[in-house]
Amino acid sequence: MQIASRQPMWNEGGRGTVIEVNMTPTTGLYLKFCYCATNGTPVVINWGDGTKTERPYQDGDLESGHTYSLYGKYKIVLQGIRCIGFRVLDGHPQYSYDAAITSFVDYCGQITGSRSAAFKKAVNLERFIAPNCAWMGQRDFAYCSKLKEVVIGKNGICYDGTYQYCTSLEKYTTVSTNTCWSYVWQGCTKLRELRLGAVTQFATQDFLNTPNLMDIWIDGKTVEQIKQVAPSGNIASGYGAKFPWNANPTCRFHGTNGIVLGNGTIIHE
Repeated sequence: MQIASRQPMWNEGGRGTVIEVNMTPTTGLYLKFCYCATNGTPVVINWGDGTKTERPYQDGDLESGHTYSLYGKYKIVLQGIRCIGFRVLDGHPQYSYDAAITSFVDYCGQITGSRSAAFKKAVNLERFIAPNCAWMGQRDFAYCSKLKEVVIGKNGICYDGTYQYCTSLEKYTTVSTNTCWSYVWQGCTKLRELRLGAVTQFATQDFLNTPNLMDIWIDGKTVEQIKQVAPSGNIASGYGAKFPWNANPTCRFHGTNGIVLGNGTIIHE
């Protein structure tokens, strides 16, 4: 994993964004992506079975579906797409092919945001790597029970429940996190550390039921500002939620001048 002070780099020759899927009798042979095109750029989707979809640039929400002829594993290569998922809003239907995706890696940095509930209940997704992703929607990865690795870039916002109940997630790294709304990491029972970069807000129960979360690194904030007792510059209280946002009492919040434990004890360096 990259450390919080460095930009994660995954560019391996500009290969586009690679999504790996495993089509089985459980998932079926059909899947459909919802996405937005990169401004002014045509879209090309290579489905990994020798076929591809090409379409000229078009603004707004787009969809492309594909039916495979055989069950098996495929690498789908996307070009000209800035955000993608299986749906555009939380509350939209779940599909059998939610279980098909196993890996998402943006090698060329074209992915700049996610979609609300994009991969919600994608129970076989193991990693999401998008170094330029700067926006996370509501419950994008909620209930992704095999998700272990997340690396994104300068994130601007995490809406409610982005990683809720990702029970295999152990580490999370980003250059900056900024605004967090409610339940972002709730129920991530194996989560051990968060390297969040700059944070401006936490909200209701962000760390509820994270018994193994022992270290949270936050850039640019003193321990007093993290604990919300400084004269100014404190982390904001989304929906009025206060430190430690349901983190366990021994969790270490790392600030610029020391550590504050989840029980409020400050340890200055």
